[in-house]
Amino acid sequence: MNQLIEQLQTKLFTGRLNLEARDGPTWTLYFRLGRLIWQAGGYNANERWRRHLSQYCSNLDVTQLERLVSPQENYREYCILAKLREQKLIEQQQLVNLITSLIAEVLFDIMQYIEAKRNGDNSAGQLSHTIVVGEVPGFLLTVIPTEEVLKQATQAWQEWRDAGLASYSPNLFPVIQQLELLQGHASSKQIISLVNGTKTLRGLGQKSGRDVLALTRLLMPLIKAGAIAFSPTPRLKKVEISKETGNPSSAVNNSNSSLKTEEETVIQVAPNFKKVAPPATSKEIVTSSTVNNSNSSLKREEDTVIQVALPAANKAIIDVSKPLIVCVDDSPTICRSLEEILTHQGYRFVGIQESLTAVLKLIKSKPDFIFLDLLMPKVNGYEICSQIRKTPSLKDVPVVILTGKDGIVDRMRAKLVGATDFLGKPVEAEKVLNVLHKYLSV
Repeated sequence: MNQLIEQLQTKLFTGRLNLEARDGPTWTLYFRLGRLIWQAGGYNANERWRRHLSQYCSNLDVTQLERLVSPQENYREYCILAKLREQKLIEQQQLVNLITSLIAEVLFDIMQYIEAKRNGDNSAGQLSHTIVVGEVPGFLLTVIPTEEVLKQATQAWQEWRDAGLASYSPNLFPVIQQLELLQGHASSKQIISLVNGTKTLRGLGQKSGRDVLALTRLLMPLIKAGAIAFSPTPRLKKVEISKETGNPSSAVNNSNSSLKTEEETVIQVAPNFKKVAPPATSKEIVTSSTVNNSNSSLKREEDTVIQVALPAANKAIIDVSKPLIVCVDDSPTICRSLEEILTHQGYRFVGIQESLTAVLKLIKSKPDFIFLDLLMPKVNGYEICSQIRKTPSLKDVPVVILTGKDGIVDRMRAKLVGATDFLGKPVEAEKVLNVLHKYLSV
């Protein structure tokens, strides 16, 4: 796919590229003079659109926004964005970030589909492409640098795959599968309020203020234990907390029987969303042949996995009421140090090590406080801080600069671009907490 896109870029192509799965979705990428301008199709396209709209236009009613343009209008979503820009309801940079994020998400999904085919999935993994010259919206909102968005999507996919999640799609809807496995769990209330079957993993990440990869990693012990499973479509299941015990219970008397009567739950994904009964722990894509012969082995795996203790780290992780602290620093050591300090105090934490996509990820995560490294490759802390102060949803968030340099020139320059304060490296727990208490209303 990357090679095909690069060819279209070289030829200054204007039109659309359709990528069609034999037994799956069709993705569409729109180009103008070789540069990406829009996307369409794929998994849960409407959910993707509404999620991004609520994220980047959080102060506006999504339903009202969608009434701006007739449902029959060609390129309707693109036209809605044009209306928002025309009425100055969205800043140009927000618009660019929104479209970039949409395209990167589509590219990620295509990469995951192609990878599934390479790993030996059946013929349903085949993709065919069609190029239609000249078919694009009649007006231009922005152009997205093709190399940058490809790099962003590739990096996201590689991180997802390296985390052992290649066979799980972020477009799946997590659902509570075995309530009894949540009984006595310290975070059961938060988990149930978050995982209600109505949001995809990406949607849950947005709701909880966490990166989808970080959130999925946190849920994996519950998924492997069988407490949470996946569905390709929304499946609302009413779950209540017992006032007497504080434990979760189903809306019906016998939760086991109710679960058995529901549609079989999808727990792994490749292109076809195959259905299996108990949760598998293998990274391989589940196919029809593996389903037919896997009942006994899956049962043995389940018996083993259920005995695994759920990590205590989940206790303070999914409490979405806690302030979210983000650290933008290319050093994994600094990010890990801050995470340890902050999570022990009950704060939520996200570390961002890629400076090029830092502002986009900050807009997604909606932090309450930002620690920002000054010296990073590609984009330095001064530039990022300046972009933060120009972004409406971030302009009032405290930004504390992390630096090993403490010269007067650095301080003055950082103040000019809107930094709130400084903190020297290496980070110390007492100083970190003091600066949080100084600027963050908890």
